[in-house]
Order: sequence, then structure tokens, then C-alpha cells
Amino acid sequence: MKVFKSILVIFIMTYSFNTFAQDTNTKENYWQAKVDFLEPIVNQGFIIRGDYGTNRHLFELFGGGLGKVSEFDNKQFETFEDKTNFLLGVGYQYFLSAKKQNRGFYVGGDVMFANRTVSSKVSSESVENISVFTPGVTFGWLWKPFKKADFIVDFTIVHPRYDFGDIKKVDFISVNTPYEPKNLFNFLGPWSIGWRF
Repeated sequence: MKVFKSILVIFIMTYSFNTFAQDTNTKENYWQAKVDFLEPIVNQGFIIRGDYGTNRHLFELFGGGLGKVSEFDNKQFETFEDKTNFLLGVGYQYFLSAKKQNRGFYVGGDVMFANRTVSSKVSSESVENISVFTPGVTFGWLWKPFKKADFIVDFTIVHPRYDFGDIKKVDFISVNTPYEPKNLFNFLGPWSIGWRF
């Protein structure tokens, strides 16, 4: 019920913000540069994004690293540390409103490749160079808060995704229970800010 209330509040807020945003001045073709502003706070890492948009379609390349899977996403946080050494990915967004064309609500997806290291917190043991592919589905809202400035805020509202690769179960000699990361059904992330050119 809490999750439903949170989503409802976000939809009301985004609708309210949207009434103040400009409905004209869209660009047929454009570039965007963005940074995920919650990544340093939540996962202690960084992610940068470069986008190319045409009409209602947006294509994205992103990369980053040095992050850790947060306690919220790691059910074995007290025993294991799951660190992202680097990540690379591609994404796509389709904007639902023909009127706004390249703003407002969107649906899409992404695929990420990451190199990760899992370390035991109860011993010095670690497993390095774990290759992980993570496809996901996105639903979000892109907000352009100022009429004349091309500053943008990209809110991903729902982002279910699933890890494939060597990360399904990581065994350690010193720990009886293997590390088994949970697959993610995230709300409110990733969130990024940037500029449209």
C-alpha cells in the first residue's frame, strides 16, 4: 500500500509540475548530456549519460563505475559487499505525448554490462571480474522546468531489471552461505539532470 501511495503522489506532483512547463518550443533533433545525481549518494559511484533524440524517440549511451550495491538492494549487506568496477549501457525512451514530443512521460528499456567484485565482510576473500548483463524496462518522466533554458530533469519512476551472468551465485570458502543478489524492481531511480543542445 505504501508503494501505491508513493506512486500516486509522484504522479500528482509530476502532473502539477507539467502544467507549469512550456508546451511549445520542442526540438526535432537534439543531444543531451546528463549525470545521475542520486548515484553518489545511494551507491557511492557515478553514471554519466549521452543522448540523441529525434522527434518522440531518444537513444542513450551511458557509463560509470566505482559504485556499491546499496543496503536497500543487497539483502546480504551485513556479510557481503557488491562493488561495480565499471559499467556500460545503452537505452531507449519513447515519449507518449505527441504534443510535447520530447518531454513528459516515456516508456523504454536499457541493457547494461557491468564488471563487479563481490567481497566478504567477515574475511579477506573476494571474487573479482564478475561479468553481469542487466536488461531492464523503464517508465519515467522528463521535465524541462524553465521555458527558455534547456536544463532537463529525468525521473525514472519504475525500473524493473534482471541480472544475467556470473553473479547468480558467488561461493566463498570462508562463508557457508553464497552471495545471491536479488533482482531489482526499483522505484524512483535512476534520476538524472543535464542539458539539451
